[in-house]
Amino acid sequence: MYSESHISSLVVHCRPEAAESAATDISTMSGMHVHGGIEAGKLIVTLECETESEIVAHLDAIQRLNGVLATTLVFHHVEPNRLDNRTAGEMQPWKSHAARS
Repeated sequence: MYSESHISSLVVHCRPEAAESAATDISTMSGMHVHGGIEAGKLIVTLECETESEIVAHLDAIQRLNGVLATTLVFHHVEPNRLDNRTAGEMQPWKSHAARS
């Protein structure tokens, strides 16, 4: 079985008067961490999750928060997880691992 960990960074532009509230709301979301930028209304956020669709869902949820003007994905890294006896070096994400002999 093949699994991944996705690590992303975001900049969330907010109205200055709504930044504190947006930061609090984002911090309560699973895998989300606010690292600063509240005073400027440009929140620096990291997200750790298991799938790309989770990233999209989080971006969507942030965008719907009151006072959020824009959410920008700045960085995205995918790390394979070892779920069987193979090492990460033996896993090739561009090849199917479904068929085994």
